[in-house]
Amino acid sequence: MTSKDSPRNEQGTALVFSLIFTTVVLGIVLTGTLTLRSQVVKNRTLFIANYQAVMTARSGLTEALSWLRRQTSQPVTAFEPQLDEAANPQILDTLDPDIGMVREFRISGNLWARYEVWKPWPTDPDADRLAWRNQFACSDVSEPRVGGAPGTAWHLRSLGYVYRRNDANVPFNQAPNAVLASELAETDVLRAVLNLPGQAAINVNDGNGAHINTNGRVVGGSGAGIYYPQGSGTPTVGSAKQNRVTGSPGLSPGTSYDDSYEAVFGLTLDELKAMANAVVTSEADFPVPIPDNGLVVIESSSFHFDATVPLMGTGIVIVSSNCNIDPGSNSLFSGLLYVDGNLTIRSPSEINGAVLCTGNLTVQGASDYATINFDEDALAAILSTFGNYRRANSVLLPRRSR
Repeated sequence: MTSKDSPRNEQGTALVFSLIFTTVVLGIVLTGTLTLRSQVVKNRTLFIANYQAVMTARSGLTEALSWLRRQTSQPVTAFEPQLDEAANPQILDTLDPDIGMVREFRISGNLWARYEVWKPWPTDPDADRLAWRNQFACSDVSEPRVGGAPGTAWHLRSLGYVYRRNDANVPFNQAPNAVLASELAETDVLRAVLNLPGQAAINVNDGNGAHINTNGRVVGGSGAGIYYPQGSGTPTVGSAKQNRVTGSPGLSPGTSYDDSYEAVFGLTLDELKAMANAVVTSEADFPVPIPDNGLVVIESSSFHFDATVPLMGTGIVIVSSNCNIDPGSNSLFSGLLYVDGNLTIRSPSEINGAVLCTGNLTVQGASDYATINFDEDALAAILSTFGNYRRANSVLLPRRSR
């Protein structure tokens, strides 16, 4: 090789090394890009799967609550979803009654969702299944939660799964099927009651503190007019000729009287607030009319219903302070008005159902009447909705809340 050819050889060698280096760099860049893209796709898939698992678990809670509400015998003392395809009509509460409430549904392609709401079964003969059940089964928490009758309160748990169904003939969590994500959701559901101290148009905690004045009317009908604790004095109702209070009887002193939230509703005030359609702190926030058969809780130092904010609608209104229905409000309400404080009702106004007052009570008209009518049918209609199971708190995701 001559010295004249050396530069050309060196140039050729450099070109080869440049090509090799470029190929290696491009390979590294391409590999990194593909790896990053694969990781992004994987993370996105896992995120979607986890989100879908949460939604699936929440769906299980929703159906379990619906199942409790549908049962003809209330309160429900046994969480026992049934499967009977031979019945007419078929009973299709679940895919697997040994577990409890089970549903499966397709998300897309071979991607499926499943939720399990496990029933209590302390004598489950399958030891492995019993161990799982003891961790995740629903439970009747009536006694520790509200001190009520069995079935009044349930703690519901729902397991949600997202999985690849590659073979429909094997369980969802066995190969070749593959679980992509699972989540646990929990909540408490309560069934309220409506137990007035007495079946009367007015329940008042102090007989001496009840005053039915001119053009104030209390109509007990088949119930009493005013029910109050024996030994607390006698309500002021005018003369017999004025006939301001009627009922069976008009005045009814009782040997037992408990007007606490727990005794009347079976729930604490905080639990009632959690179940309420609205919790308001001022007149401007009060819904007019209230939601049909709804529950509204008022928390304020005092509250006034007037012509701009009348008491209108059908349901239960709880006032945790003194309350006034002012002159000229034209209030027309059907249901239960519970006032944890003093209550003054002026005309024109009419309440059909019942009034409970823990403090002093005054009912007085002017040119028109202020009227309270005991209406057992109205109270029963409200109880059919209000007394159903409701969520008492938000849904908890224990695995995400740790």
